[in-house]
Amino acid sequence: MRTAFCFTPDRAFFPAAVRAIASLIEAEPETEAAIYLVCEPDDVTPGFERLAAPLRARIHLLTVDFSRLAGGLAGRGRFSRAVFRRLFLAEVMPPDIERIVSVDSDMLIARPGLSRLAGFDFGGRPLAAAYDMIFLMDFKGADDPLVKRFRRSRAGLGLAPDTPYFNAGLMAIDRAAWRRERLTERVTEALARDPDRYPFMEQDALNATLRGGFAPLSPRFNFMGDFFLLDLERRLEPIVLHFVNAPKPWTFAAWKGEARFAAAYRDWFETSPWPDWAAAPESLSWRRGRPPLTGIRRAFAARLAGVLETQPFLDGPLRL
Repeated sequence: MRTAFCFTPDRAFFPAAVRAIASLIEAEPETEAAIYLVCEPDDVTPGFERLAAPLRARIHLLTVDFSRLAGGLAGRGRFSRAVFRRLFLAEVMPPDIERIVSVDSDMLIARPGLSRLAGFDFGGRPLAAAYDMIFLMDFKGADDPLVKRFRRSRAGLGLAPDTPYFNAGLMAIDRAAWRRERLTERVTEALARDPDRYPFMEQDALNATLRGGFAPLSPRFNFMGDFFLLDLERRLEPIVLHFVNAPKPWTFAAWKGEARFAAAYRDWFETSPWPDWAAAPESLSWRRGRPPLTGIRRAFAARLAGVLETQPFLDGPLRL
């Protein structure tokens, strides 16, 4: 199946997206999938043409005027309208691409395995994705304020409490099924009609439209949020690390997470066309290791592991 990995950054995330692509090639140098940067012309950060030749040769730059596609869709808060670009990939990618893997710019590929997405059978469903913490936080405990907030959010989308909710940061899209279900039209129409109903924007609208009708990937393909606070990374061996929360690990002065993640960006940017992105204050508060596993986190990890071990993920069962 002809597959493309697609990154859709705006200008603020463009260098980070190139770093993500470099990590993909480092993890799977022999991948046969095409790699695309899909953005608007003004998003291409100066210096892109000075990338190391072997890396630049692997990247297809596709510039698109998304304003003619996204219409009146607008960003919110720290999210620009670039978040909607993944909704139009089935429309703008070359016609020979059958499977589109949309990858967020705040991801790093930690080990081989992403190319497996080209071979999975989605069972007729339009996309495969991993559960979001908006759904998995339910297993932390009903009294947690964030759990209550996420449950209200899902209920506002018309989803039953047990309806799975996915993270749109990494989606493997079956182009034919996506088009057959008219997902681009249905989701963009919903967003235009009632944007306030979807606080997590295109992700909420996709989940409200599909109502659990997606093929589930394990957290190996989207290791995000609270997973970084739990002692599960060693056992899960994630393929994709997703720095979904702010600040991002390349925001060195504000980053409070583990030093190894910030270093993965700083060290790469030092020899990139954007060495200014490697600048860091002399005094830093990065953690040398993961945060302490408190009693609450330990209990959450145990419950979450028990649930994940029962799930029929496309990429196979988890043994935690």
